[in-house]
Amino acid sequence: MNTIYKHTIRRIFGCVLLSTLPLGVMAQNVRVIKSDGTIKMYDGSKQNIKVTPVPTVNTNDKVKTGSTLYDNLQALGNYTTYLRLIDSFGGIQRAFKNELTDDERKYNGSIDTLTVFAPNDEAFARFFAHNAWTDEQGNAISSYEQLSDGQKLSLIYMSYIPGFVTANSLHASKSVRGYLRLYSYDRQFNLVPYKHTGGTDINTFPPDSYSYIDYAKELNQHKVDGVWIGYGTIGDYSGAAFAYRGGTMIWNDDYWQYNGLSHDDLSFIGAADTEGSEHIKIGNAHITQPNQRCKNGYLHLVDEVVVPQPNLMYNLAQARLGGKCSLASSLVQRFNYLKYDYLYYNDAFNVSDSAWTVRNSLLDRVSTTTIQTPAIILPTDEALKAFLLASDNPLWQFGINKDNYYDMLMSLPREVLQPFVKEWFRTSFTDVLPSRYSNMRSAKGHQLLAGVTTPEAYKLAVQQVIPAVDGIIVVVDAVPNAEDLRNELTFVKLAGQVAGASLTANDRYEYNTNAAPFSTDYQREMHNKSFTMFVPADAGLKQYGLVDPISMASNNRTSWRYWSLTPQSISYNGDGQIAVAAKAYRYDYNKVRNTETDRPLSAMYSSNANENCANGNYGPIKRQLLTDMLDQHIVLQDVNSLLNTQRHWYLSRSGMPIYMKEHTNTNIVVNGGMQIDLNEKDVADKHDCTLQLVGQNDTGTSVFIDRPMQPTTQNVYQRIQSNDAFSTFFEYAEALNNAYTLKNMLFGNEASEALSRKYTIFADRSGSYARYGNANTMLVNFFHNFNYTIFVPTNEGMQKAVEAGLPTIESIEQFVEKSSDDNGQLPDDKREQAQAMYFTLLNFLKYHFCDKSYFLEPDLESGDTEQTTTACIDASNQQALTADIQSGNGMLMVRDASNYYKAVKPDLANIIARDAEFNAEPTRAKYILSASNVVLHGIDNADYLLFDNTLNGDFTRAWRTPSAARKFVKKYGK
Repeated sequence: MNTIYKHTIRRIFGCVLLSTLPLGVMAQNVRVIKSDGTIKMYDGSKQNIKVTPVPTVNTNDKVKTGSTLYDNLQALGNYTTYLRLIDSFGGIQRAFKNELTDDERKYNGSIDTLTVFAPNDEAFARFFAHNAWTDEQGNAISSYEQLSDGQKLSLIYMSYIPGFVTANSLHASKSVRGYLRLYSYDRQFNLVPYKHTGGTDINTFPPDSYSYIDYAKELNQHKVDGVWIGYGTIGDYSGAAFAYRGGTMIWNDDYWQYNGLSHDDLSFIGAADTEGSEHIKIGNAHITQPNQRCKNGYLHLVDEVVVPQPNLMYNLAQARLGGKCSLASSLVQRFNYLKYDYLYYNDAFNVSDSAWTVRNSLLDRVSTTTIQTPAIILPTDEALKAFLLASDNPLWQFGINKDNYYDMLMSLPREVLQPFVKEWFRTSFTDVLPSRYSNMRSAKGHQLLAGVTTPEAYKLAVQQVIPAVDGIIVVVDAVPNAEDLRNELTFVKLAGQVAGASLTANDRYEYNTNAAPFSTDYQREMHNKSFTMFVPADAGLKQYGLVDPISMASNNRTSWRYWSLTPQSISYNGDGQIAVAAKAYRYDYNKVRNTETDRPLSAMYSSNANENCANGNYGPIKRQLLTDMLDQHIVLQDVNSLLNTQRHWYLSRSGMPIYMKEHTNTNIVVNGGMQIDLNEKDVADKHDCTLQLVGQNDTGTSVFIDRPMQPTTQNVYQRIQSNDAFSTFFEYAEALNNAYTLKNMLFGNEASEALSRKYTIFADRSGSYARYGNANTMLVNFFHNFNYTIFVPTNEGMQKAVEAGLPTIESIEQFVEKSSDDNGQLPDDKREQAQAMYFTLLNFLKYHFCDKSYFLEPDLESGDTEQTTTACIDASNQQALTADIQSGNGMLMVRDASNYYKAVKPDLANIIARDAEFNAEPTRAKYILSASNVVLHGIDNADYLLFDNTLNGDFTRAWRTPSAARKFVKKYGK
């Protein structure tokens, strides 16, 4: 006869007979087949895993193979209490007596055979003499008569699993990982918050299907310091709300030793059995007489009543109330949350009050399957206090409340705690065993317990091991993952909570990165790199805020806005959330920004921490502001390379220019592009960003400034258009976009996209291939999310080029008109010459656009020479033409194809622009698709850059003959 183990919850006469996990584990295509006196274990591939001889003669002569489990328990004589327990539930009693009806087998899925772990009367006597249970009046349980039905069920569930299994065959399948779990459903381990209605009576709040939100609000009174917390009670089974299940573990010592763990390892966590008893441990009990075969199962006689253990959440709650690690447990439980779990509702009792559970997001992170047994490492209170008082702890600089460590720890931002505390949670209990200690490291590779270097030292550091049905807690006299809290980013998260919340926003989505608010993982990028972060103070972000660059893109000044940003907690889990609130105010740079006196816009112009920043009303604006803030303020250089140098210009991680107006050891004044613009305009809102505090360690430096920097809102088009010295260059560049008729005549056989993009400097502002920038402007066609430099010829330089034969759109049009026949058709040779003229003008302009940002540093005595690529392409080999950049001696020079250096004009140097491309027209845009940071310099001495030395002094060589034109077009056009 075959017995197939099924994964389900079975109900017999209104009560749960068996729980999911033992069945679920055995359900992994494992069968137990009785055949020829053997039990064979198979996995899904039908491969023989293990053959265990079935004892033909029971070692206890009172147990008869032809008798039922129930009859043999009676025959043993000293199992009367256990039999009373069985008799309390009719369905369970019939299963033990092998009297289940056909309907019970058919409709309830009841299983014919059981494997029983039976405690005798002496074991029950010890249990009643020593246990922590109480009855409904709060009296200690000292007799069977005091047990409630729920307590009886808790005990009976711990005493059997389905099937006909010998002791050594309990774990023959390697996929079982060496243990099974027995579970008990009972309020004893319930962590749903409740209120007292008098005495010890517990009244849960059963929610109806229409008032879950109201129910959750009512439960708010059960938050302690903002943390969901609950307490267990022992009560009747009927109507019990169970958020967590009690249970116990079945450990196979032989299995784990076979897989490389020592007996000491298992003893360390209380999982090893004593020698000589089959090496199988059922929770707190040992098997004393295994494999007593009965008609409908096996009896394994055990020496103790198997008492259900609570789960990790319950143990954490108890640790918070007192003990060696109450502070650490309190920190961990700050990540608790209340969840309505439909798994309980659908698969268990179908009663809604059973579905409310208290969960922990950090535990969820490591406990992803039902067969994992995670571990939590908690420091003792004394170790945590000593760490907080250490001189290298960044918290020390922000004040340690020695009179109330608890209040101080509870006040720390979540963003500070999460990367520190999450490493206390380990995916498997094997991670915390002494023999595996060398591998116990944080995600960043640090030894998890700094200063504890050997397994022997680790054993000495362990103060307590607290077992649970779903894992273990190890209490140590050290602080796990202390290196992460010492990390420089802790300064950021403490003194700049808005910046800290932004830096760590993606941490919430470690296993669902598509739902993260930022496309860049800033913390990971900064890991193990030298960096300097200019951290805007929370007070500055609240009072002065950030100017909205998208609102500034409009010509309508009444729509200009700035946003006040403040830290705010996230109250429920969702996609794309940032723990920052944003509120909008009208912006006018002729007034000083100040949220204390300015009137905010209507409530619709706001974004709270719970909003999805991908698709909320103003969540995308908030995300864009914070993205720009992080991109502007992080420099991937050590602070010492920024201070006391001859340089003033630096680039942030994204290429945004930072001007260090003052940069001594005692005084730092920095500006972004917007600050430079406001100061040059000398408007009311002009300001500098000044030093408040410096925090430093081995990995980086945080420089706290009173208010945030911001990039300029002016793009390249606006910079060139508005500068009188560049008017001719601008006129020639813009003319390429407007020459529609000419381009169609010269290149009409090419796609319209090519006409729009290939033959212009600026992208069209409308049409199918439009790119959206500031209103009434155009973006540079070939700039995309990088940093660039434009060396712009002044009007005098452009005049010099024209005198050397540089064509203009007007002169090309005149040539075409003159060369066309009477039907307006242009002969092929003349078209090639006109094309060569066009490409001469286009490439002349493009050669002045270079990759990377270069600055004129007046105080720099000695500099470097490096090669840069330009926007001008040699079509014959698809290589960008190059130029050499030389800095030093207070100058910035460019060597072009003529092999001569052309100097930058000091009074036209270091003009900052940002080509920001929006997702829509400025009035409808919500975010920036791409942004290029640009530096513009005027070329001194009425000069320009030459892209081809063969044209030196005479540009007309490019098209003087049809043959020359054809060769030139092949090189620079096609």
